[in-house]
Amino acid sequence: MILICQISIVLAESALEIIPKELRNNYLILNYLKRVGKSANEVLLDKSYHYNAMREEKIDGIWKRGRPDLVHISLMSILSTPLFQRNLVNVYVHTIDNKVIFFGKQVRIPKSFRRFEGLMIKLFQEKEIKENLKDDDRCRYLLKIEKNMTFDNLLGKIIQPHKVIGFSSTGILKDLKTIVNENIEIDNKKLAFIIGGFPSGQFSQNIRERFHMTYAITNEQLEAHVVISRLAYECENRLSLLYGHII
Repeated sequence: MILICQISIVLAESALEIIPKELRNNYLILNYLKRVGKSANEVLLDKSYHYNAMREEKIDGIWKRGRPDLVHISLMSILSTPLFQRNLVNVYVHTIDNKVIFFGKQVRIPKSFRRFEGLMIKLFQEKEIKENLKDDDRCRYLLKIEKNMTFDNLLGKIIQPHKVIGFSSTGILKDLKTIVNENIEIDNKKLAFIIGGFPSGQFSQNIRERFHMTYAITNEQLEAHVVISRLAYECENRLSLLYGHII
């Protein structure tokens, strides 16, 4: 049996959260909730609607929060690839408020952002979304979330990688194909690639300290979904080269 290098992709400090407690008494938020007919637990924080309230309350890390659409398009860019659909990569979303979302094998998410938003709200409320297996009383999880799980916990208890590679505009400039080829080898080691799930700024120091190497793949600042798409493509090429066209 051939053992394939275990790859994980983590969208870290992702701008995906329900309206936080420090905003819930703000009159702008209260007016918004009244207008849409929902409670604060049923709405994702979104700069498109909540930026003025975020600015008034001066919430921590405002520049990194309120972009669930960025998380959605990033997930669309990896979960629909052959790399994920053939169970060759594990995908995790670590949120800015220290929750971690796990994705079941070959799961797909809605292409519509509104449906994705509803799915995330349901996940935050129920903690797990399952499906019944055909002709079987058992069920399997499609999505599940662990609350109060830090980035360190995710790495140390779940992924346990031999090497952690971060992507940042402040990293060492290097071609992505070279990065992938140098790190994916025939030795079944566990490798974690970390991409920021936020719109601007840099990783927090405690996250940067966990990287063995930090790379920039262009001179330009790329959005997360672009990096993920390119990374998935290079991983597919590398695995096919090493293991005989498994993609």
